[in-house]
Amino acid sequence: MQIMDKTIYLIPGVGANDKIFENLDLAGYEIVHLQWPKHKKHEPLESYVKKLLPQIKSETQPILIGMSFGGIVAIELAKRINPYRTIIISSIKTYHERPLKLLFLNALKFHRLIPGKLVIEFRFWLQWFLGKLSSHDFAMIEEMIKEVDIEFNEWAVDQVIHWKNEWVPDNFTHIQGTCDRIFPHFYINDAIWIKGGTHFMVVNRAKEISKVIKRELNAARLIKISQGKLLKKAS
Repeated sequence: MQIMDKTIYLIPGVGANDKIFENLDLAGYEIVHLQWPKHKKHEPLESYVKKLLPQIKSETQPILIGMSFGGIVAIELAKRINPYRTIIISSIKTYHERPLKLLFLNALKFHRLIPGKLVIEFRFWLQWFLGKLSSHDFAMIEEMIKEVDIEFNEWAVDQVIHWKNEWVPDNFTHIQGTCDRIFPHFYINDAIWIKGGTHFMVVNRAKEISKVIKRELNAARLIKISQGKLLKKAS
């Protein structure tokens, strides 16, 4: 029997690592940063996520929180386990929310023609993609860039472009910024909106996002308690 576990598993996006979540206030929970296992060049995402399962405690209902590509991975993980809550931030939950520009890039094979290393070395795109950045934000990005696995990033982008998911988990929360340029708001349905939030909002709007996460987890807990009382009465 699975039991609720107060462990939050954090899953970063493409080009990011554990640092991306450092401003979140998740006091009261054990935090585990999922580490990316080695991928194979043409490995499908459905196969890859199975490699993450050993990092998650068995026979528990974990809390999954994924940002950007990590949100997609969280949904794929939720297909294989029974999470207490799945929360995605600055991400998409089905391929219907994938922006048309990604399909255009796929048609041109642009993401394969332009080497990932070249994209990273040119910093000018950061302000446009991620929104207004402080000097602290830039410093964090610079640190993450030093640790980037180019081959993994190129593989991950390819997985996002070709993701065909239409399934949304139960006990699910989608937190999205209204100014996200990677996954624009007009493609997204059924989200909790952070007004003015960009794709980088998990860093620079962490206080607001932390409040939403805690509220959603508390609401899920109350629902579970109510369901438990109803089952007890029925028996």
